[in-house]
Amino acid sequence: MERGLVLFVLTGVITNVGFGQTHYNFVNTPLNWTNAQRVCRDDYTDLATIESAADVDAVGNTTSSDTGKAWIGLHDDLQNSWMWSLNDSSFYGEGEATYRNWYSGQPDNYDGRENCGEFGRSYNDKWNDGPCSYNRRSVCFSGTWNGKATFVWIETLRNWTEAQRFCRENYVDLASIRNEPEHEMVKRVADGNYVWIGLYRRKVWSDGSDSLYRNWENNQPNTTGETCVATSLESGLWSDEDCSIQLPFVCYTATPAHVEDFRSTGQNQTSVTLQWNKVNNNISFILQFNGTETNIRAPDGDGPVTHTVSSLSAATEYTFTVFSVFGSVRSSGVSINAVTDYVYRFKVSFSSGGELSQHEKEALLDQLIEKYGLPPQSVRNRSIT
Repeated sequence: MERGLVLFVLTGVITNVGFGQTHYNFVNTPLNWTNAQRVCRDDYTDLATIESAADVDAVGNTTSSDTGKAWIGLHDDLQNSWMWSLNDSSFYGEGEATYRNWYSGQPDNYDGRENCGEFGRSYNDKWNDGPCSYNRRSVCFSGTWNGKATFVWIETLRNWTEAQRFCRENYVDLASIRNEPEHEMVKRVADGNYVWIGLYRRKVWSDGSDSLYRNWENNQPNTTGETCVATSLESGLWSDEDCSIQLPFVCYTATPAHVEDFRSTGQNQTSVTLQWNKVNNNISFILQFNGTETNIRAPDGDGPVTHTVSSLSAATEYTFTVFSVFGSVRSSGVSINAVTDYVYRFKVSFSSGGELSQHEKEALLDQLIEKYGLPPQSVRNRSIT
């Protein structure tokens, strides 16, 4: 009797997953804020971003024997940190989200507390930055009519946050002013009164983080012209300072989060398709194998990252390592082993007085695997015909 033994060998995978960390580094060399930022970006990742009470403690642990103050990454960008309350990108055409009509010398962040935009006759009907806690009348944006924005005068005095809430609950939002014609419309509605519009700003972190965590000392921030932030090396509380003074500083080094669920999702004799979870839009990747490295950008959206490695040899085991990358810093990497497909067909002729048992078939298969040096741990499918 003549029988054929067909052996299919498919890919096997092993995965390890880890998580990223942030390390703070105290640099006891007094520099102004700008030069401290440059050193941190050259030698570490950036000036320290502090996002929680745990981060405050971590910074304190790097400076436990020091006193005084040290720069961190929080600072004022008086010109470029302003944004509109109505955060809908489809509402703004090219250049419209950055339209500004400031009064001469504004914004100036007088007394260190002016984070909201107002409009008034004493500013020649142009814009001023004011303390958000002041009570003002306001102008709401109520939608569009025949393609034009419409605005509503609100008589009741409110602080900026209360005015924003009222406009959102009853109309669309506080007024956004996208161009000169809309500026003139709001000017007519305001009729010379001080009014809140939808413009506001926050201090920003050197690395672009959007963290809103704050840890101010009492009565801080408090001074015009003090636009950079330092932390007390004793209490961990923050104060605004003149950016030109020289202080030691705290940098951080970010190790990007490791990729998760690194796996092989398909293969043939000459290629392997790899997939892993996206970290975020700021993290790119490096795939390493056979002494080569390939840069891979994160895709748009929230889906996984998929990459196919081609021109491989059949029936060959490869080790693939993927690193997540932020700036010039990469994670320690996650590795998998993958074997390209191959199919061996063994045609075995023998004489037998009867049918082989399943046990005899398995034993014969094992002998062939051993004889031809095939990796038994990779055998996924066996069939005898």
